[in-house]
Amino acid sequence: MILVIDIGNTNIKFTGLTGCSLSGETAPEQADFSVLFEDRMSTETGKDQQKFLLDAEQLLRQHGISFSSGRAAEAVAISSVVPAAAPAAVCLAEKLCPLPPVVISCRSDSGLSFDHLPAPERVGTDRIADAAWAAARHPLPAMTVDLGTATTINVIGPAEDGGDSAVFLGGMIGAGVSTSLHALRTGTAQLPELAPRAVPAESLIGIDTDGCMLSSAIVGTAAMIEGLAARVEEQLGRPVTLILTGGNARFVTPWIRRSFISEPCLAPRGAAVIALRELKKRSGS
Repeated sequence: MILVIDIGNTNIKFTGLTGCSLSGETAPEQADFSVLFEDRMSTETGKDQQKFLLDAEQLLRQHGISFSSGRAAEAVAISSVVPAAAPAAVCLAEKLCPLPPVVISCRSDSGLSFDHLPAPERVGTDRIADAAWAAARHPLPAMTVDLGTATTINVIGPAEDGGDSAVFLGGMIGAGVSTSLHALRTGTAQLPELAPRAVPAESLIGIDTDGCMLSSAIVGTAAMIEGLAARVEEQLGRPVTLILTGGNARFVTPWIRRSFISEPCLAPRGAAVIALRELKKRSGS
């Protein structure tokens, strides 16, 4: 099993995957990485190492993972956009796996080139994981859209001049659906606090305050994605593969009016690819 610990702004997600081994002949980028389990806890918990370890042990025990042997996982990948929570995840990984964890960065063996960027070290590790799976398994150029606390968009191009690595061209970052709704509440005097929910087709034009806010946040995000994809295609001069993921994707995808691929576990699978590539490189195999 490969354990992916994805530390986001709101939640720390734990994903157990199987389907490829360090000792196997299948290349990491060719593996399917079936999901064994998914679970999560608050990112705030991760900032208190002792509490995090206790809560994480209890959470993982529910999925049949024991800490006693130190060999519960063959590899552990850590993707973090919250630096304060990363040390606790590293400590947890050391209790679960005999190999050092792979802490994802632009320097990891992701199958991506960041030569187009002036400061690749500032690219979020969640974006790197998303892009790694897109590059490994989907036609390029591709555009990934991760609909979480933020809406993060990556554009990945094919390898240049016969190179081995796909090219991370850049992307866009915007407020997520939940973040947008919350900002309306905190930035105004009378608008309510709303959680994202589905907008029926007949409710595009809102007839009350809640409906107006939800339509703008949900349908507006879909329209933004379509518009950005069209403009990226115009700039690149060729069609792009549109890949959607993230917790709010289920609300937005019904409103997308162009072809797309739904990848609910895009980042965990990308992180698993990176972890195995990196560990194989370290071992010289």
